[in-house]
Amino acid sequence: MRRHIYSIVFILLFKISGFAQSYGLTFNSHEVVLEKRTSLDLSPEDSLCFAKNFELKFDMSFLSGHQIYFGYVLRIVSTDNQNIDLIFNQKTGAFKVIAGENFSGINFTADSPRIYKEWSHFDFKFDLEKHVLQVLVNGKAIGKGNLPVTSNCFKFLWGANDFQKFKTRDIPPMRIKDIKIYEKDELKYSWPLDETSGDICYDKISKRIAKVKNPEWLKPKYQKWALLDSFIVGGYSSVAYNAKDDKLYLVGSDSLAVYSLSTDRHALEWLPSRKQNLLMGNQAIYDTLTNKLYDVFIDGHKVSSFEFNRRQWDLEFPDAPATEFWQANKFISSADSSLYIVGGYGQLKYKNLVQRYRFDTKKWEVLKLTGDFFPPRYLSGLGTDPEGKFAYVIGGYGSQTGDQELDPRYYYDLFRYNVKEGSFKKLYSLKPLSTPFTFGGSLVIGPKPGAYYGLMFPNDSYNSHLQLIEGSLTDSTFQPLGDPIPYSFHDIQSFAYLYYSPKSNKLIAVTLFYLTIDGKEKNTEVKIWTLDFPPEPPGVAVQAGTGEAHRSRYLFVFSLLSIACVAVFFFFRKGAGKATPSAAAAIPPVPIQAEAEHITPTTGRDEHLPIHSSIYLFGQFQVFDKEGHDITRLFTPLLKELFLVIATYTISNGRGISSEGLNEILWHDKSEKDAKNNRSVNLAKLKTFLEKIGNCVINKESGYWQFQILDEEIYVDYKKYVSLLQASAADPTQAYIHPMIDIIRRGPFLSQTEYNWLDDIKSDISNSGIHTCLGYLESPNIQKDPEFVIEIANCIFYFDQLNEDALIHKCKSLVLLKRHTLANNTYQKFLKDYKDIYGTEFEKSFQDVIS
Repeated sequence: MRRHIYSIVFILLFKISGFAQSYGLTFNSHEVVLEKRTSLDLSPEDSLCFAKNFELKFDMSFLSGHQIYFGYVLRIVSTDNQNIDLIFNQKTGAFKVIAGENFSGINFTADSPRIYKEWSHFDFKFDLEKHVLQVLVNGKAIGKGNLPVTSNCFKFLWGANDFQKFKTRDIPPMRIKDIKIYEKDELKYSWPLDETSGDICYDKISKRIAKVKNPEWLKPKYQKWALLDSFIVGGYSSVAYNAKDDKLYLVGSDSLAVYSLSTDRHALEWLPSRKQNLLMGNQAIYDTLTNKLYDVFIDGHKVSSFEFNRRQWDLEFPDAPATEFWQANKFISSADSSLYIVGGYGQLKYKNLVQRYRFDTKKWEVLKLTGDFFPPRYLSGLGTDPEGKFAYVIGGYGSQTGDQELDPRYYYDLFRYNVKEGSFKKLYSLKPLSTPFTFGGSLVIGPKPGAYYGLMFPNDSYNSHLQLIEGSLTDSTFQPLGDPIPYSFHDIQSFAYLYYSPKSNKLIAVTLFYLTIDGKEKNTEVKIWTLDFPPEPPGVAVQAGTGEAHRSRYLFVFSLLSIACVAVFFFFRKGAGKATPSAAAAIPPVPIQAEAEHITPTTGRDEHLPIHSSIYLFGQFQVFDKEGHDITRLFTPLLKELFLVIATYTISNGRGISSEGLNEILWHDKSEKDAKNNRSVNLAKLKTFLEKIGNCVINKESGYWQFQILDEEIYVDYKKYVSLLQASAADPTQAYIHPMIDIIRRGPFLSQTEYNWLDDIKSDISNSGIHTCLGYLESPNIQKDPEFVIEIANCIFYFDQLNEDALIHKCKSLVLLKRHTLANNTYQKFLKDYKDIYGTEFEKSFQDVIS
């Protein structure tokens, strides 16, 4: 609780600025399955009508880093069934306006790369009297075309839509904001699309409701850090960022993890490498000038380069004591193509050395410093200007003499280091806060002129948090942006770095945590977070005008003060006798949403499926550890598939899968040696996660890899499902249907998980599930419980959405319960799905179904 109070007070200490915010609606596109794509309907219940002429304006930009950009930006459909479409053709790189079934003659190429980086303003002018459409983009007239409509009422459909014959799922990955419609030069409708949640947005003029499916609101992406991935790397890992290719490199003792941020799905690739002796405190850095990745051990003056073609380091590190330069800062200067190391801590000494390593001569030297005195310190942030002439160092903890015993203190000053002159200049000091703070290892300088971005955190507790700030290079003002990032801090186990991606226009925060520092098995937990740029304070409303800006600011401050007062009240009320805040914070809460998924209240049955030490394959893949924490995020795409292959084969056939079978599924494009290395690396990572679940392992028995559960307390819903099927076959009584329905109720087996090798397993599960459920529905006794019949029918629909028997049982049961409207809705949905899939009408009438 105290940590959260600190965060609230911390934010309140700053001036709330009223700068314009980023907002809008992001459209899920070809990177997701069809039913998850985004749509926006400005008039879901009717159409918008106009007297004579009207004008449609909106802003649009494309999302970067996607492979497919083809599709409909907008479909305008008149009540006389004429369509006007704005389509982007990726092949030609051009927008086209379609009128009916013909090209209107209006087309223009995208202003690349502006359309990926900035908003473009579109203006459609409709002259209903002369039947002419004119299009302007960014104030420039693009062209005119014939408007083949006789009606004056229209539907405006953005992205995917399900409207009659105009249904489409082809949409480009895009953002839309500030939709405005004018009639006779007067603003009639305005949808800024500045919402932060929900599937409804309101017109600011007349409060008309627009409906969104699968929304991805843009504003939270600038306010809330998104945890992109979390995984384990072997050894004392270090991280480097390649801004040119938008890749993170996580150095491991037996592999290099390459995380690509510019792709649709942020692919993580593991490159097995020769065993590297990663010493405690090693640091990695990427040189974009030479396209080389380096690992550095400062104490031994060792710099090793990774050879990507041979997948190995060119220099091995001999054993050595722990570093004396913990949390030192580093940078590569483009001015002299050299590596610089600044400050650090070790052996009770804070350092203010500036060490330089010349790549051309491979020589180290300690530079003689001039200018202002730079006190010894560590836990500082460092960033360089885009030209590489200056390095900026901010904050830290140290002492004037460097001796830890002589008056250690916090530093809040900003120094500028001149690379050419080798001199420091103190620019200013930040104003101390009520809670002391230090900085993550790197600053971002450049995206916004005259500004820096850094991660500050209280270093006086283990359960800390990182807070992004924006500061100035010329004065001491700064402000917090984005929400805090949870951060477990120990100065020789925890590391935090901030990067900026010019390709995706995002800030990237990476945290490393050495899981053990004295055990035999050495691993590092990696977490990757992203925040869209430019970042914003969380919870500040969009400023529509001066008066509204002041009201929003006052409301924001008042809300935060209220929250702080309530938090302080409860904190001191609980006070004595409770666990300390740091101890309480060390135990993450059980995820409420995950627990709620497992509990569906019905009569007569205990449906509280286990959370602790459990693995769920029905519905969404989900894994909980021994304490009940959701650890699904630890399973990277490759680790998830590796686990699922072994687990499902073991449970389904009782034998498991051979090494050859694994290679064929996961590493068919690699040599036998590389496949074996990949298998070994990833099985080792998987072992770490399985230990969190409980006493379960992956072993090789009689030539087959098996998932073995050695503790009866571990719950796997698929294993339970198979055992219920077997028991039901031996004794077909109603006793087994309740626990089976509890399992199926979560959803289809491995919903939204698609692998070719999984198709047969899914088919077997569907067939057995349908067969068993229908068998119970034929039982005379079960018809006395129509509510349960409906549950069983719904489960059958998970396996087969067009199962006629399930339709009949569900509709009959709804009629028995006098829910006639629901019964008819169920029937109508079945008709629609049947027609969509088979292309023909369902022959039975509603009366045939319920009779």
